[in-house]
Amino acid sequence: MTNASLRGIDTNLVVALHALLHDPNVTRAAKTVGIGQSSLSHALARLRLHFGDPLLVKVGRAMVLTERAKALVGPVDAAVRGLTAVFSPEASFDPRVSRRRFRVVSTDNVEVFLLPHLMPLLAAEAPGVDLSFHHLGGDWQNELRRGVCDLKLGRKAPLPEGLRNQDLFRERLVCVLRRGHPLAPARGKPLTLERYLSLGHVVVAPTTAVSDPVDDWVDRALRGRKLSRRVTLVVTHFLAAPFVVASSDLCLTVSESLVRAFRPLLPIAAHPMPFGRGEYRLSQVWSAHADGDAGHRWLRGMVARAARAAASGERMV
Repeated sequence: MTNASLRGIDTNLVVALHALLHDPNVTRAAKTVGIGQSSLSHALARLRLHFGDPLLVKVGRAMVLTERAKALVGPVDAAVRGLTAVFSPEASFDPRVSRRRFRVVSTDNVEVFLLPHLMPLLAAEAPGVDLSFHHLGGDWQNELRRGVCDLKLGRKAPLPEGLRNQDLFRERLVCVLRRGHPLAPARGKPLTLERYLSLGHVVVAPTTAVSDPVDDWVDRALRGRKLSRRVTLVVTHFLAAPFVVASSDLCLTVSESLVRAFRPLLPIAAHPMPFGRGEYRLSQVWSAHADGDAGHRWLRGMVARAARAAASGERMV
C-alpha cells in the first residue's frame, strides 16, 4: 500500500473494526471503544461500504461475523498492535522483572575484562535479563542498523551517519614477552625501538579476511616513521596470543587490560611501548533508532558502569 492510498484511511475505523471483530454486539463494542452506540453504528456502515461486505449478520438473536470479517481478524489485530507501538508513550523498562535478551558484538579481549564486572551487576539488578556476545565481524555496522545486534564494543573509530558512540575508558598498549626472554630488557630498563623491531611479532586480526594485509595500529604508526616489523604469526583471537607468547620468543603488542587478566596465569611480562603513546579509547556503539529505547539506555548504562570498574585496575608498567 502506498502513502497515497493510506490517506483515505481513518484510524478510528480500524479501532472500531477491531472492537466489532472481537465482540459483534454493537452496544458492548461501543463501550469497549468508549463511544456512543450510534457512532459505532455509523462506523460499521462506513466499514461495510469500504469492504463491500456486511461484516456482521444477524443469526437468530445474535450478530455473527461473515467469512470476510473472520479473515480480517488476524490482519486487524496486527494493525492495532502496530499503531499502539507507534503512537503509545515510550514503554517502560523494569530490569528487575524484564526477560529481555540483548545481543552484543565485540572482540574476545573485551569480553575478558568486561564480563567479570558486568555479569555480577546483571545478577544483582536484572536477574532475568540475558546477554548474547558474538564475534565482531566486518558487517557490524549494518547489523546495528538492522537491529540484528544491540551494541558493538571495541576500539573507537570514525562512524557513519546513523550510529552513536560513547567513550568507556582509555586503554593503553603494552609490549608482552615471556619471562626469561633473551631480548627482554633488564629490570627497570625500557624496551628499545631497535630491540622491538628485531623481534618476531604475533598480531591479532579479528576481522581481517585471508586476502587482506595485516595493518593494525602498530604497523601504521611504524610506517609513519618509515619502519616496519616482522609479523611472524597472525591469529584471529586475542585469547590465543598470550599463550603463544608464553611459549615462544615472539612479542605481542596488546591492551594492558588483557595482560592484567593473564599475568597471574602465564609466565609473561609487560613492557612500555618504545614509540608513540600507545593509547586508544574503548567505546560502545549503537544505532540511532535505539536512542529512545528505555531498555537499551539501561544496558548502555550498565556497560559503562562495568567498564569503569574494569578500568580501575592498577597500571602494570
